[in-house]
Amino acid sequence: MECEELLAALGQYVDGELEPGICNPFQEHLKGCNPCRIVIDNIRHTIKLYKAEEPFELPPELHQRLSRLLREQWKGKSDEDKLLVEQSKAGDFAALETLLVKYERQVFGVARRIVGQHQDAEEVTQQTFLSVIEHLDKFREESLFRTWLLRIATNHALALLRKRAVRAGPSLDDADSDDTYEGVQPPEYIAVWRETPEKLAVRRETRQYIDEALATLKEKYRVVFVLRDIEELSTRETADILGISQEAVKVRLLRARLMLRERLTRLFGDESTRIAPHDH
Repeated sequence: MECEELLAALGQYVDGELEPGICNPFQEHLKGCNPCRIVIDNIRHTIKLYKAEEPFELPPELHQRLSRLLREQWKGKSDEDKLLVEQSKAGDFAALETLLVKYERQVFGVARRIVGQHQDAEEVTQQTFLSVIEHLDKFREESLFRTWLLRIATNHALALLRKRAVRAGPSLDDADSDDTYEGVQPPEYIAVWRETPEKLAVRRETRQYIDEALATLKEKYRVVFVLRDIEELSTRETADILGISQEAVKVRLLRARLMLRERLTRLFGDESTRIAPHDH
């Protein structure tokens, strides 16, 4: 495997879904190519950094508001409503509330990372929970509850972004529908990070840096990175949520990882270890 072949394989390598016959050549190449090895490590660190950061704190007033709204919406629901766990199928609101509270922080975190603003994330979280109540009887348990819940949250977040785009003007994403490996920007700044993601994550300013980096991604890349690498949904689940092919998920994820790696390595890379970019 040559450097120029590495790029298309990266999406599957870090994804943990290497096709048969790729893994050994990939590993052999990394043994003899230090720049490629550093790029792979940069991507691993980038993903770990987002996973290592502290979860967004759910505003107490939002939790109280959600609880109140859930109770109000639950009134009058019949015993025919389909609940998501065995102990909730009899229409037990306490069981449903326990289930939703379990995921409220995650829903808020997904919303916050997609829409970028705290107040908008609260709105998305609230709308998500109301949609769960409204459409619970239509949930056929063909997917995991978490997948179904995050699909609803993602749809509400994207709908809010579309409203923003209408106010702001045409979206640049509309003109960029190319979901292929062709034209993927090769790494330019290649250097070993000065510190581990775990050490960086405990610093207060790091949250601002990684939020800003994530916000620079186009919507379609940001959403895939959030769902796949932060929330750890599978490629199939992410494709199902977004209504795109699994191949498109892999391409978008690779582009997102490389763009974030480039930006964060410029922030956290050790200049003394920097290696001149080579042909990938």
